[in-house]
Amino acid sequence: MNIAIHAAIQTAINSAIHDSRSIGRWLRTNAFSGICQSGQDTGTRPGIQELATNRILEIKQALGITIECLEGSVWVTLDGEMRDVILAAGHSFNVDRNQRTLIQALDTARVRLIHPPCTL
Repeated sequence: MNIAIHAAIQTAINSAIHDSRSIGRWLRTNAFSGICQSGQDTGTRPGIQELATNRILEIKQALGITIECLEGSVWVTLDGEMRDVILAAGHSFNVDRNQRTLIQALDTARVRLIHPPCTL
């Protein structure tokens, strides 16, 4: 366990004498926030990404991520897959494999990466 997390948990335990909810509150806001926000180490952050023409965005482990094209168009390809997906504005694709996924802007584009909900 990370030393900083261990120390913070100990601090929360010590303060629990005065407030029995402090551990749960600390865990929700600190310890698990990074895990719940991204679901996994994908190498990208959830949210809206601006892509210039031909720019490539890489997602290391993309299982469960929904790629939503908000503007422009993008080409989505998964390592080891024969299929490619072209998304125009208003369309989305849910990645069903835990492989590296590349998103290339065919023209100036905006995409939203929606990570799966936290299962903790």
